[in-house]
Amino acid sequence: MRGIEQSLLDLLMYPGLVQATLDRIEEIQTQMMKRFFSEASGYLDMVFISDDIGMQDNLLMSPESWEYFLKPRMKRWCDLIHSYGLKVFYHTDGASERLLSPLIDCGIDILNPIQHTCPGMETDKLKKKYGERVIFHGGIDNQSVLPFGTPEDVRKETLNCLETLGGGREGYICSSCHNIQPGTPMENILAMIDTVQSW
Repeated sequence: MRGIEQSLLDLLMYPGLVQATLDRIEEIQTQMMKRFFSEASGYLDMVFISDDIGMQDNLLMSPESWEYFLKPRMKRWCDLIHSYGLKVFYHTDGASERLLSPLIDCGIDILNPIQHTCPGMETDKLKKKYGERVIFHGGIDNQSVLPFGTPEDVRKETLNCLETLGGGREGYICSSCHNIQPGTPMENILAMIDTVQSW
């Protein structure tokens, strides 16, 4: 509605407008979810929430702004989703490590896509710090290794994710970090799949 740059400025310049806008969005989305879940929750396992709070090297907003504007709403949505017996599958790209603990506190169950090339998102550190609290999904680099590497590069990348994020053989769903991009060699996709299946 406001554009990304103006929206980020609004957080500082027009906090009242931001709160009113988010209140309205939350009201509409919450009613939509309740109507949908009342009919379909028995056919679902999880609910996908996509937020993108991270860029390649930092957060899109300060942790303080996120906590003030978004955390209470995220907590209410997680509680609502859980009340229907469903899991919360949460997506954010980028360097989002500084907000992972509060996100987990809100109730997210699965974290996607684990863009481990970004600062703070190293797979071994994430597993050690958050592995008891959340399931990881993704991890296989789709910006360079999967589209431009060799099948052997893909095998090494996949094994690294399996051994770090999947350490203990639990708490990890292995897949590409994000959607597999057009032009990605089929042999690389198969190398990823074969490595997972033979692990």
